[in-house]
Amino acid sequence: MLTLNPIALSFCPAVFWGEASIFQVELHSSRSPAVNVFVFDAHHEASQVWQELAAAHGFRVSIFHIADRLSALAPEAQILVIDQSIIPQVFVSSIATLCKQNPAIQVIATGGSLRVDDAVDLMRDGAALVFPKPLSRPRILAALPYVLQRVAQIAAINQEYEQLNGLFSRLTTREKDVLNYILIGTSNKDTAQLLSVSVRTIESRRAKVYRKLEANNVAELVRKIDRLESLGKQVSGQPALKARPEHMPSHISPSPSPFGPPHRPAGSVLKPQVC
Repeated sequence: MLTLNPIALSFCPAVFWGEASIFQVELHSSRSPAVNVFVFDAHHEASQVWQELAAAHGFRVSIFHIADRLSALAPEAQILVIDQSIIPQVFVSSIATLCKQNPAIQVIATGGSLRVDDAVDLMRDGAALVFPKPLSRPRILAALPYVLQRVAQIAAINQEYEQLNGLFSRLTTREKDVLNYILIGTSNKDTAQLLSVSVRTIESRRAKVYRKLEANNVAELVRKIDRLESLGKQVSGQPALKARPEHMPSHISPSPSPFGPPHRPAGSVLKPQVC
């Protein structure tokens, strides 16, 4: 009999295809009431195992014996358990595709005929845990806290991302233009000339940028932008902010900027500085 140690790697997604669900069981606990675990397993004996685990760890579990609702329900789950019996012919490749599409969902793969190289491929492609069948309750109980911890971490990341992204969403287009120039070190005078407005207008917009982003200086702005980009990669796999200013003073070296190119009025040209 194949024996595999549960191995925990990075978090992963799941979106699938299937046939029709049979029944659903939901258990509640005050310890982690927000955690939804969807189990897709064609074998009824797995139901009792996951129900006992749910009672022990305090998460909600929904059990399906066929996979027709998997693609629709996957986005609602924090943990998705997929058994080899659901899609036996394309199990490994399907898990890989799903993990790439939804990096925020913890996927646990189980199976009665998993080979060692299957387990290696599953974990390399993003599965959080891999368990052979018959399922070992002690082994799962020993590894499951890791997955629940990852769920909590992902929830915290999402919350921080939403809060920080909310700050940047408060900026108007003109304020984003000013922020672009702040980040590349353009003076208020040069920015005013580039945007064809007065220096006083730039000073006003600059003050609004600092106030809306709750920053006191350029260093804080950069830290918040870097953090937002890092969180964006973790949430969606892509940076939250991209692009760089298109127009900048000739004496300033280009550097990455989080927003699109400034809306520079036609005809506004920055004259070379006289040294």
